[in-house]
Amino acid sequence: MFDECVFGVEECRQFALAIDNRTNKSLEIVELDNNGIADEGIVDIVTALSMQSQLKNLSMQSNHISTNGCRALATLLQHTATELQTLDLRSNEIKNEGLDALVPVLKHHNHLKYLYLCNNQRVSSKRWQQLSTILRNPNSQLERLEISGNNIDDEAVAAYALSLTNNGALITLNLLGMQQVSNGISSPTVESAFSKLLCDTSSVNATFLSNHIIENIIFSLRIIDQSLEQFKQVNRMEDKKEVAMIKILLSHDDLDMLPFFEWEFKVLPLIINWFERAAAITMPNGRNIGRRKLERRKLSSIYQYVRGMPLLYVETCLMKELEDIKAAELHLEEEKRRVALLQERKRSIIEKLGLPNS
Repeated sequence: MFDECVFGVEECRQFALAIDNRTNKSLEIVELDNNGIADEGIVDIVTALSMQSQLKNLSMQSNHISTNGCRALATLLQHTATELQTLDLRSNEIKNEGLDALVPVLKHHNHLKYLYLCNNQRVSSKRWQQLSTILRNPNSQLERLEISGNNIDDEAVAAYALSLTNNGALITLNLLGMQQVSNGISSPTVESAFSKLLCDTSSVNATFLSNHIIENIIFSLRIIDQSLEQFKQVNRMEDKKEVAMIKILLSHDDLDMLPFFEWEFKVLPLIINWFERAAAITMPNGRNIGRRKLERRKLSSIYQYVRGMPLLYVETCLMKELEDIKAAELHLEEEKRRVALLQERKRSIIEKLGLPNS
């Protein structure tokens, strides 16, 4: 660890040579914070680090890293034997072009768990919005992304909420200091985007498919929408199936049974068991979901299911029978065409052979 040293071009070259001369390529942690390292010297360091296959943590915060430095780091992430898990570039001089070099590599990097890019204010909000696309990688292992203290507006923040829709890894997102925060309060647009991310109430299925992983979203000092804080706490529960159940019960007074009718009565025991499991769940505040309230909703769901089942069952059977008839008709039409072709071929052969038509 080298902290608050002066690393000019020559010092960077000597440091790189020292790393190269090590016979044991087992460096795991390299911290070069507050050393005044600029692009002219970082290329040598990064080239030397590329041979360190055990490198897991690289911290270079509070230096003068800019575009060429980011390009060198992108090469480190993309083409070397290292499987970096932590990259800390806080308080540097990264510009749009530098972030442009990093984003395509980060989109496909499957080892990084912690990424810190705070206080790089030369990057525009549009470029920070592009960074959100790295969260769409289905194989992403990124658990913590910190980009606080930057020029990030509402539109960019909403893009992060959208990118997290199907993300199954990120736990903490730090956007503190975004442009639109006023008096420590984030805008309703931002609150709405993340509320929908954590618990989409448009349907039971949408709630079930909401993001149940992210636990910490930091973009203001105070919260307008208390449900956002509530769902963040729920997400901290280990059993994500229980998280989904709680959100469904908190967000939907009546559960729509229509999607389950095609399963016929086989699903009824599953519905009853679902409510029994919900009654046993302990909420983050230490309380259980009210059993009496759950009993009423369970009975309501069973009644709704049983009442609607006969009519819809008949309708489903008739629709299936209609589809079978249509399929049979298509089959018969195909058979007719085949018979017509055979008959035409038969007449052609008889004419060529001069045989009597019979």
